Amino acid sequence: MQGLTDFGQNMAANLQDLYQEVIVDHSKYPRFKSKPTDQCQICQEGKNPLCGDELTLFCKVLQCAQGSMARLSLQFTGKGCAISQASASMMCELVQNKCVAECKSLIKLAEATYTGKRSNVSDEELESDLDALAGVSQFPVRVKCAALPWKTLELILDSEFNSQGLFCQKMAGPNCPPTVVNRLKVVLDD
Repeated sequence: MQGLTDFGQNMAANLQDLYQEVIVDHSKYPRFKSKPTDQCQICQEGKNPLCGDELTLFCKVLQCAQGSMARLSLQFTGKGCAISQASASMMCELVQNKCVAECKSLIKLAEATYTGKRSNVSDEELESDLDALAGVSQFPVRVKCAALPWKTLELILDSEFNSQGLFCQKMAGPNCPPTVVNRLKVVLDD
């Protein structure tokens, strides 16, 4: 019986190391962390005053012909702890070229993961980098760090797209030229 306990503890330690490795990788080498070279349609700022995390999401709406479902391209800039920066990197990587409905599903999955409410996180290997956020739930003060980019994206989706996933901004033509950038702030302080 002791052998099984040791095996379980070793497996948990190895899994924790793997989770940390993924978070460190995304933090040191963030994906999609830069200001866009061309204008975005939506710019959303988010701040976490508890630990000083700040980020700005830049969203370009793709495939925005009249009546078609919007697909998103995201980039971000910001500063903060490794968890917030890694979470933003993972999010931007996961939502590239996804429609609004897919993004909303990913937001729910991410929230369930970083809050510890997701029961099907693989114990043997990471199914996706997002699974690495499962370890965050063990540190309640860090949950808001992981949540910041996802809550910021959620605010974009809720304020700029209708229930069918169509971009609500007025479009001046079939090529969807850039509109005025909206600067809103989401602050996580509960």
